[in-house]
Amino acid sequence: MKALVAIKRDKTFDTFFTKENIKLAESLGDIIWYDITSFSQDDLKETIKDCDTYITCWGSPALTPEILDCAPNLKLLTHLGSTVAPVTCDEVYERGIKIISGFDYYSRSTAEGAVAYMLAALRNIPFYTDRLKKQKIWRETDDYTDGLIYKTVGLVGFGGVGRYVAQMLKPFDVNVKVYDIAQISIEEKEEYNITQCSIEEVFSTCDIISLHLPYNDSTYHIVDDALLYKIKKGALLVNTARGAVVDEEAMINHLKNGDFNAALDVYETEPIDMDNSLLSMENVLLLPHQAGPTVNLRSVITSKLIKESVDFIDRNIPLKNEITFSKAKNMSKF
Repeated sequence: MKALVAIKRDKTFDTFFTKENIKLAESLGDIIWYDITSFSQDDLKETIKDCDTYITCWGSPALTPEILDCAPNLKLLTHLGSTVAPVTCDEVYERGIKIISGFDYYSRSTAEGAVAYMLAALRNIPFYTDRLKKQKIWRETDDYTDGLIYKTVGLVGFGGVGRYVAQMLKPFDVNVKVYDIAQISIEEKEEYNITQCSIEEVFSTCDIISLHLPYNDSTYHIVDDALLYKIKKGALLVNTARGAVVDEEAMINHLKNGDFNAALDVYETEPIDMDNSLLSMENVLLLPHQAGPTVNLRSVITSKLIKESVDFIDRNIPLKNEITFSKAKNMSKF
């Protein structure tokens, strides 16, 4: 394998390419390391021409038709991120170039984050931790906590993350309702113990609503004021998908009214504006877009995808984490 690694050399790079992973990559192939901070399109065209593998991550230069014309030997795009939309184009598939990414690993980790946020918000963990540490107040008789067991949970979107969330919820004996544009098979409904229903039913009947949609033209503000109005009083809205799938202004108005609670990991503008009123609301748990993957998984994902790349290029072993054209088309834009 001869691979071009085109990733910004910074602290984030170090979490993917630890010393062990750099050593691993160099032991398995001819690796060209290129810091994209000083990388021009002409540099990319010249450097990629003899490579069979192109390794990317967040912010890496995309494969365009013009660059592909300079890469006759390219067989594989290995993306260490999740969605491949920012680094690929239709011509990649038309030329028979395969693509793999960390999508499945990211999905599992994000699902773990979604369940963690549900539990943290329901039990009001940040509030009680802060009160005990700063105010030295022990449990009081009128304190209230909630739990996940026996709740009705609605999943909006049943892709990689949604499936993992459904799987992780099984020990809590929850009733899971799912909205997805695609028809879910009887076999999968039985496997995950779910019921498929309309998005309106999810929003009007569930105690917890967790969003797992990709962001694209069809999902922009799919969660609008009309849907938000249907949420049960005191229910919990969790968003670990993309901020733009929700009409944030409408959501803020409902949260100000105390119509429901929220646990948010993503926002329409990121980083979140420091004057955003969400930051001052007591009924909102806020996280800075870190549901998944957890940092410790980045090096694991890198190691696994490097080995998979070498197995495919040098040994013709079938890919495990392939992103097909149809799958790529349904991925978030960013």
